[in-house]
Amino acid sequence: MSAVPASSAGVLNVLILSGHMTREHDNEARSFRQHNQWLTTLLEDTGRFRVRVVEDPRGLGADVIDRYDVVIVVFEGRDGYFDRAVGFGAETDAALLRFVHDDGKGIVWFHGSAAQEDSWGYPEEYNVMRGAKLSAWETGLRPRPWGEAQLDTVEPRHPITEGISERWTVTGDDILTGVQLYEGARVLLTTFDDLEAYEKAPVWPMAHYPVDIPPEGIAALPGIDTDQPIAWINEYGAGRSFTITIGHDIDTFRRIEFIRMFPRGVEWAATGEVTLTGPDRRGDRRFLPWPYYAREG
Repeated sequence: MSAVPASSAGVLNVLILSGHMTREHDNEARSFRQHNQWLTTLLEDTGRFRVRVVEDPRGLGADVIDRYDVVIVVFEGRDGYFDRAVGFGAETDAALLRFVHDDGKGIVWFHGSAAQEDSWGYPEEYNVMRGAKLSAWETGLRPRPWGEAQLDTVEPRHPITEGISERWTVTGDDILTGVQLYEGARVLLTTFDDLEAYEKAPVWPMAHYPVDIPPEGIAALPGIDTDQPIAWINEYGAGRSFTITIGHDIDTFRRIEFIRMFPRGVEWAATGEVTLTGPDRRGDRRFLPWPYYAREG
């Protein structure tokens, strides 16, 4: 089944707010600009999106943001995980909240950008918009021990996950658990956060990542031995929010489930509907390079 041609569904304008990433995502071997490029290629290859990137969105106003249908946040505002992050600033905060709540548009929180500590100065309303709080100190947010992680597609299905494998894996990604969901958020993907994985890990937590371990030990971390959300959606006022916390490296971007799911999540955030189905690799289309869409429109 091919992607919906842009000529019939219309092109959606996407703004990526990026820059100021932690060293995990901005170093000599991996740059956040690679994430921006992969996201741009994946979305534009469907024929449904036109993507633009702003590398330092601090102070960006409604005069720019309002030109778009959906915003993707790829911004952490800090150099190291133990640093206090800087936010977007009051003008940008107000513009983004109004963009979604009042104007009925969409926002997408990608990978580590969804983590926002209370002490960083972000408004609580971002958590309300996202439908979840992700905090090392408030919710026990943490990366699972590194390796292969099994993901489960939640039933009943949402159009974003229709046709995606019931169970699939990613390898070498940052799997963030310890998320506090707010009422109304709808989970799309989960992973089982088993205590045994922590106990068998050679080293955990890694020295570069802050984890607030309770005095009782790892077994007392919030969410241990439960299904933890990896992707979810939330309605906020007239608009919508889509959060997906996987996507650390190209291995995840090459998973067909991610290739199908991410553009649908962005489309849903922008419009409230899903028209994209996924790439068709039959016949001569099998020669298409990643991400395998038709580039129609």
